[in-house]
Amino acid sequence: MSSAAEQFVNYLPTRPYCTDDLSSGLQIRPRGTAIKKAYIQQNGPGILRWLVFDVDRPGAALAWEQGDLAPPNFVAVNRENAHAHLVYLLSPGVCKTAAAREKPLRYVAAIERAMTTRLGADRGYAGLITKNPLHPRWRVWEIHDHPYALGELAEYLDLRAVRGAANDSVMPAEAHGLGRNCALFDAGRIWAYSAVRDHCGVQMDRSCGIRSC
Repeated sequence: MSSAAEQFVNYLPTRPYCTDDLSSGLQIRPRGTAIKKAYIQQNGPGILRWLVFDVDRPGAALAWEQGDLAPPNFVAVNRENAHAHLVYLLSPGVCKTAAAREKPLRYVAAIERAMTTRLGADRGYAGLITKNPLHPRWRVWEIHDHPYALGELAEYLDLRAVRGAANDSVMPAEAHGLGRNCALFDAGRIWAYSAVRDHCGVQMDRSCGIRSC
């Protein structure tokens, strides 16, 4: 087992979602059982360690070269149609819990959005599960074992347009990938401001925050 595959196994959730057949739904299983399935959950609920892009066209394994992007750590290719998942390891991982800092989450969401566009990847891909690189159903191309800092991935991208678009109002249902987390955060914040104002009968002061009730 190579280093990239070892890292994939080491970072798996304790009880990941998994399946051999997407049409039959997902199951939660112990890691030792889940690792035998064709599809598996790569990130735990609290931290993002892997960015995965679903490219649904023949020759997908080389989409990163065509898009002039950093090479993924590995690519898992469908043997029947040459569609692929391109997988990038992040170090450090990005926290996604309620305690997460907003800035890193927005940064990685902007990177994901820009890379999705450059790769021509599926915007509807939820990112919950990926092709298991240890399963024989897939042809796996392991390129390197270097974990990426977010800044390294951003060096290949122009995030100005992405950040400008991200500043527009986006509803959670309209967002994709990690952008859903940011959209939900914004929607929740707007609701909270309104709820506090209605409850306290005070006006919001954006320069000072919420005044005491």
